[in-house]
Amino acid sequence: MNRFDLKASYPGFTLSATASWEVSCAALFGASGAGKSSIVEALIGLRPEVQGPVRLAGVSMDGLAPSERRLGWVPQEAALFEHLSVRDNIFFTAASEAGRRAATEAIEALEIEPLLGRSTRELSGGECSRVAIARALASEPRMLLMDEPLASIDRPLRSRVVPFLSRLAREKAVPQLIVTHDPIEVLSLAEVVFVLERGQIVQAGDPQEVFASAASFGSLSALGAENRFAVKVKGRGSGTWIVETSGGQRLSMVRVKGFPEPKEVAIRSEDVILMSSHPEGVSAQNVFSATVQSLEPIGAQVLVSLARSAAGDETWRVKVTLAAVGSLELAPGRQVVLLIKAHSVHAM
Repeated sequence: MNRFDLKASYPGFTLSATASWEVSCAALFGASGAGKSSIVEALIGLRPEVQGPVRLAGVSMDGLAPSERRLGWVPQEAALFEHLSVRDNIFFTAASEAGRRAATEAIEALEIEPLLGRSTRELSGGECSRVAIARALASEPRMLLMDEPLASIDRPLRSRVVPFLSRLAREKAVPQLIVTHDPIEVLSLAEVVFVLERGQIVQAGDPQEVFASAASFGSLSALGAENRFAVKVKGRGSGTWIVETSGGQRLSMVRVKGFPEPKEVAIRSEDVILMSSHPEGVSAQNVFSATVQSLEPIGAQVLVSLARSAAGDETWRVKVTLAAVGSLELAPGRQVVLLIKAHSVHAM
């Protein structure tokens, strides 16, 4: 049995979240700034200001120091030891033969054997994430807590990592709590999802049912959690689908072998780049113009709503910093250019 009832007050933000679950993999889902990382850091024992009982993998965490909780933590920034090699990072926590076997299995499944001799300073974001997962498994955790574990991993590799994580949860008895703002990750891995909004859990249940709820995605859309569009496949490129939204915008997205033709796509608001004019020589395959409709402050960031055409028949939402608002002179009526990598267009 897993359960938490957490409360804390911060300037301009109140955390009051309760959840319980018994499945092998659960997800904490919400937009940036909803409080997801605060909760997982409290579960690990790194936020003493957060009050309330915590029970994970059937064990009460109350009063235990972080080192006594036996929780495998994969933070969003990986937090690898820069003075150690990849190999030494992974085996640093392996205190038994079982831990070393778990690390070896993870190295193979996560395809990081070619990285073992490298310094962690040489790794990409996706490589750091995979190393952090292997290191957490080497510690033989009673539960694995992962903060945005797949965010930096490209889609072809992600299609191989996801089955490994699923096997860990369901076959090897390593329960997981995934913290994410990506519904694709939730649908791929979790049996139960908790939707967090402004520090409170507003929905919980089977991911298919929760994400099918218009009320749930209506509120999350207002926070800029997703751009979602029905699409039709118009052709194939080299390793890509060419799809078209109902509003007429063509998009290039990665085509993963074995995946069916997409009928709906999602693009995270923070995965879209805004520019003041059309660029030259960029790798992003999706480049098009849109007009700013409105700007909505969300904490230290701003949610920009844009109309792709003068008719305003297709709205895009992009999350930017306050500095970007100033440098791009964003205001209603301002025309800008959107850049989206093919890897950032996800099939739902």
